[in-house]
Amino acid sequence: MEERIKEFYKPSKSDVVGGDDGIEQGNTSWPEFVPTTGPDKTRKVDYIRYGGHFLIGVRGPRADVAVLRKQLVEFCDQRFRIKLDNESLPIEHITKGVMFLDHVLCRRVVYPTLRYTATGGKIISEKGVGTLLSVTASLKQCIKQFRKLEFLKGDREPDPQPCFRMFHATQSHTNSQMNKLLLTMAEWYRYADNRKKVVNFCSYIIRGSLAKLYAAKYKLRSRAKVYKIASRNLSRPLKDKKGQSPEYHNLLRMGLVDSIDGLQYTRMSMVPDPDYTPLPFGWRPDHEKILLEYIKLTDQQTLKEQRNCTREDGLITPQDNISMLVWGYKKNAVLLPSKVSDAQGSTEDLGSDTDELNEKELGNEGNQSFQKLAEMS
Repeated sequence: MEERIKEFYKPSKSDVVGGDDGIEQGNTSWPEFVPTTGPDKTRKVDYIRYGGHFLIGVRGPRADVAVLRKQLVEFCDQRFRIKLDNESLPIEHITKGVMFLDHVLCRRVVYPTLRYTATGGKIISEKGVGTLLSVTASLKQCIKQFRKLEFLKGDREPDPQPCFRMFHATQSHTNSQMNKLLLTMAEWYRYADNRKKVVNFCSYIIRGSLAKLYAAKYKLRSRAKVYKIASRNLSRPLKDKKGQSPEYHNLLRMGLVDSIDGLQYTRMSMVPDPDYTPLPFGWRPDHEKILLEYIKLTDQQTLKEQRNCTREDGLITPQDNISMLVWGYKKNAVLLPSKVSDAQGSTEDLGSDTDELNEKELGNEGNQSFQKLAEMS
């Protein structure tokens, strides 16, 4: 794909995506205002992969996309023996929306106000037309995942359900586990335009599910009573039904009980904004860096280079050290027979080995001891 990206890239002079030198211009975090069709459109390919999912974005004619798909199918078949077909690699236009990792990528038409200075120093303002790439979190997929976890039921009007799997856990442990889930969701939808809305919806479902769980566990009958005692973020202990327990606060001060962390993102204003920071050129996600490092370490050429470097520097690897110890043990064990009656036989067996060993290593004492043992037998 890196080779195809270089081959396909053809910048246009009138397009702000690329200049004469092929370097991208403008704010690359937002796709620029560009012509949607015509010869002035810059041709380029973008590629991203996450685990077993990959997405290829092409700015160009559909015929070139079909050729690229054919090459990809042949490459996977010949190199990895993976059978792909046209159904597994659909071609979709950006105006219809492309689903990728619970996100919808689409193109929005905007009408910005363009201001420029005309001849004579007069400032002119007029409406322009442009397109922006929009990354939106799919609320349908979010509801689908919560339904699998049995946190809610219903599609149009989702109703939170109690999470009975946490019934025997303490309130502090349950809240901390749900906070980890909320932090994961907030990070997963980090680049989505509707990040605040989706994360606030996740917080509402989890908070309602826990409130129903605590109502059933402490026999409070309704979520309203749970919120009244434990507050909006469920941080107060529910064992004391008044919600203000001096004994609990004394134990908390002495460090004899765990503090209860309240649920995060109970209000939409607490949810962080979408991250629009431009990614640097050649940016790679962390999981892909680890994967590339693993592939490099498993390469036979890399292992050979590491062994040569270790020998040149006079270092000993743990594997070589163990092999030296084992060989030394075997060599010394041969010189000490276990039974006196087998001494003569052992000397005969040692003939081939002792020829290979140096006389200095064997020593004269070993030969004299074998002669004495032979005379005794």
